[in-house]
Amino acid sequence: MDKVQHMLYERLIAAGKHFEVSMQFRRLKTDQERIVFTLNLMQEYGIVPSTTGRPKNAEESEKLRVKGNKIFVTGILNDMICMNVLKLYTKSIAFAPYPSEQLARGYANRSAVLFKLGLYLECIQDINRALALNYPDNLRVKLYLRKTELNTGNTRAKIEDIPDLPVIESCNNEVPCASDAVAIKYNMHYGRHVVATRKIHPGEVIAVEKPYSLILVQENMQTHCSNCLRVCWANIPCNYCTYAMYCSEECRNIEWEKCHDIECAVFSIVLEYLTYNFDLCSIRLAVLALREAGGIEELRTMLKEIDEHDDPRTRGFSRDGKLHSDKYIGVYSLVTNSEKRSVSDLFKRTFDTSFIVYFLATRTVIFGAKLPEDLSGLANNNDVIFIGSLILRHQQIIPSNMHSFGEVQGLEYVERGIACMPFFSLINHSCNPNILRHSRSEHIVMYAMYPIEKDEQLFDNYGKHYAVMPKVTRQRKLYEQYYFVCNCIPCQQDWPLYSILRSYETLVERPEDKAIIKKALKKFNTYVDLATIGNVPNRSDIIKDLLKMVQVLHDHAPMPCEEMSNVIETLKRIYDFNGNVCEIPHLQK
Repeated sequence: MDKVQHMLYERLIAAGKHFEVSMQFRRLKTDQERIVFTLNLMQEYGIVPSTTGRPKNAEESEKLRVKGNKIFVTGILNDMICMNVLKLYTKSIAFAPYPSEQLARGYANRSAVLFKLGLYLECIQDINRALALNYPDNLRVKLYLRKTELNTGNTRAKIEDIPDLPVIESCNNEVPCASDAVAIKYNMHYGRHVVATRKIHPGEVIAVEKPYSLILVQENMQTHCSNCLRVCWANIPCNYCTYAMYCSEECRNIEWEKCHDIECAVFSIVLEYLTYNFDLCSIRLAVLALREAGGIEELRTMLKEIDEHDDPRTRGFSRDGKLHSDKYIGVYSLVTNSEKRSVSDLFKRTFDTSFIVYFLATRTVIFGAKLPEDLSGLANNNDVIFIGSLILRHQQIIPSNMHSFGEVQGLEYVERGIACMPFFSLINHSCNPNILRHSRSEHIVMYAMYPIEKDEQLFDNYGKHYAVMPKVTRQRKLYEQYYFVCNCIPCQQDWPLYSILRSYETLVERPEDKAIIKKALKKFNTYVDLATIGNVPNRSDIIKDLLKMVQVLHDHAPMPCEEMSNVIETLKRIYDFNGNVCEIPHLQK
């Protein structure tokens, strides 16, 4: 997309209009005006979107499969090589037309890798899929033999040891997903924010929120389900596009009904221009909003009511006086920072959105029927401009409000998807947060990490932590993305990086306090070792002990403190073992 935008800039400069157009765009007040202006500008300067996306293609499917074969038949295999081959075969399956011999061959070849990795149930699934399709008769014997061998072996499924989702004992009257230990407040300095209504202890469950929208990041398309986001080593494709893949036909059908019937025609196309997960998220939010409202006119009416709401604290609340995580108005009401954005930032987002709405209008029936490929005609279509302005709003909401939906992968905590969380998005940032977000299969759980006093504000971390990033860098990055100057305690006091944090042994003066801390930390090194190797039995007992360490250090040692940082990081890792885990399968010897 940057190349296309650069092309427009070159044409504006050649026409001597660059400064004039910039000033005209600067004067625009609404997202609808920006979309109309940009569509007309594209028409005037010949910037017409044109792409086929990456459609099903038997030749491309065959190329990917042959590439996988060349690696697999070498016999020089290890875990990572097998995983790379698995992904190539899965891509081959995604590109194979349905039904086709290429699709059958993709499943058959992938079954061989799954066999090598000890994923026997998935192997049988792929064998059955290949045999049900147009798999060549002369090759079927090999699949029958492999299936027979598996049927006589151990094909039990691995059962994940995942604790039940935490239950909130006393729910909030205004926020159904949250505890009554917190409340939403508003003032001019902090905007909407969340405070404690009573003393909160470390480890308390503050909220269990199911995202309004949860979208898989592109890097995981071959290894996770597009609908439920769970790990799947034997994904099946959407029958029409090369983007989406699923763990089952059930998930494929669920997402088709929910949003993919519209996304299917545009996601692969959009990805040729736009490489950001956020762009896909902005489209999905618009589709979900339309489905929830029941149509464009109903959505207009619903949003007009929010726009006219005069209480900033309860903006986005439903008519029952509650902020519901499954209602679009909670998403729509999140901060956009439009007035703080530069002209270049707003124009880029508007330009991207104009391409998106062009493809939605001309390649899908979101507006009742596919519309003509005429930019000026689209600029005069009220429905197109309305949905375009909504997507542009999402393009501004997303960078400031979306949350990472994560998983443990070895020693790393990595991103599985992107979550849209109406309540969690109201929690402000600190470079030393007092809460932890923890991803489960369909929810994100919020725990208190430190003792939080009544009326004290709850703070999340927006990816800029005092222990790993210098103050000047943190503040610059936070301002660039979120448009605020951080004034948290670590920033006020310029806390040191982790490498030079002091131990409680030098920070604490009283011998009796040192003795209490030393006793509390007695088992800490053992817990670190367990967390490092990933073998964590009796997780709940370990978590309780770590939380006691937090309380003792909080009561007897000043911050910042090396041991407190270590305990918190270990606690986070133990919590994460209770949630989403992606275990890379190992080559069977």
